[in-house]
Amino acid sequence: MSKAMAATSLGLVVYGASKTAFVPVAQGAVPSDPGVAALRGAVAGEQAAARESTTVSRGMVCVSGAMAVAALGRSGNHRSRGVASKAVGTQAVEEPVVAEDAAKAEPEAPPPPPPPFNPADEVGVTAPLGFFDPLGFSKMGDEEGFRNLRLAEIKHARVAMMAAVGAVFQCVVQFPGFQNVPKGIGAVTSGNGTIGFAALFVMAGALELVFWKQDPNKQVGDFGNPLQPGGADLGYNTDMRNFELNNGRFSMFAAIGIIAAEIVSGKTAVAQLGF
Repeated sequence: MSKAMAATSLGLVVYGASKTAFVPVAQGAVPSDPGVAALRGAVAGEQAAARESTTVSRGMVCVSGAMAVAALGRSGNHRSRGVASKAVGTQAVEEPVVAEDAAKAEPEAPPPPPPPFNPADEVGVTAPLGFFDPLGFSKMGDEEGFRNLRLAEIKHARVAMMAAVGAVFQCVVQFPGFQNVPKGIGAVTSGNGTIGFAALFVMAGALELVFWKQDPNKQVGDFGNPLQPGGADLGYNTDMRNFELNNGRFSMFAAIGIIAAEIVSGKTAVAQLGF
């Protein structure tokens, strides 16, 4: 718009200058009659006055045009600066919004995957042997397989602890009805000893299959602790689990050793100790 108005003003200036610069004077406008020669001076004066007025008019038109062009230039500059400032302000407002939208649009990085299951970090790895698995049954990353092996270990450990204690205890104390039952491993094949062994087998199966089922959400072998001597809170912590595993491992060797020694020597557990 400002460029068009400036061009219009410039055209008016040129037009006014041309109108005043070229004023036609018809030939013979000044009479050649000697009678009017005296009037030539008056006519010349009028023509000079006309030229002066024309010059003044032309100057005024030029000045007016120049002022109009300057005013249009200033208004155009103000308008340009206003539009530029508005554009900068709008851009400054839009940039944080765009940055915030971009931040929201970026997906969050997924959490790092958990480390693979390592059997060497589980309970039961104690001194002096540490992680002892010479045959490589426990595999890295195989948590389910390790739970099955640990469950079998704990079951055998608990049975071995009761067997080792029972092999010694039966040589000292016999329950009523079992006085004639031989001491040692021969008790399971003689009379009431066979009945007692079958009863123990059924009871152990019922406890394992019905009452003491393994909860997959708990640690292997965690069936609670019904025995709290003196109200002591023994709990189910790492130390107690390590004690159970280490005693169970020792009892498995002890039970096997008692049975093997009795088969070879014919002596009961107490007789093997020299009593």
